[in-house]
Amino acid sequence: MTTKARIEQVARREFARQGFDATSIRQIAAEARITKPVLYYYFKNKRDLFLSLLEEAVAPLCDEVERIAGGDGTPRDRMSGIIAAVLRFAEKRPDEFRLLHRAVERREREVQVLAQKYFRRNFRAISGVLQEGVERGDFRSVNVPQATFSVIAILIYYLTREHVIDAILEERGAWKALMETLDGHILALVAV
Repeated sequence: MTTKARIEQVARREFARQGFDATSIRQIAAEARITKPVLYYYFKNKRDLFLSLLEEAVAPLCDEVERIAGGDGTPRDRMSGIIAAVLRFAEKRPDEFRLLHRAVERREREVQVLAQKYFRRNFRAISGVLQEGVERGDFRSVNVPQATFSVIAILIYYLTREHVIDAILEERGAWKALMETLDGHILALVAV
């Protein structure tokens, strides 16, 4: 593993676990077994490192969502593919997902960059699929921007509230059972 990759691995884990403010450059350098000047060779400062990690996390997901949205298949098939891609991302890359979610929840200033550069692209891709589905009669006539935010909100809520869902339903593992049918649930909200 390269020095830069080691720095990124440690920083990703610590930012995801503790957040931006609670993670120090000194801590990252120590855990990566480097000196602070070495870290500053690769990154201008802590914010530069943080933004780099956020962009590295969201860019592949954004590309995948756009690829699926512009691909073949019915709007329902493509929406199902987008939902699956987001769920796969959260499962396979939990530190990156937590990092992004924490940054959005804490309203870190880097989120504005992400919103303009990546989130807007995802929003447009999902909106396009929903709009096409409405026009073809596959989806109910919905307010497309509102429905797009609703789909995104449902995904984020389910992906970040396992403990709450299990507590509300008073059953350990209830969240997992709901996650297995989430795709169908979201599609049922817009389908005719």
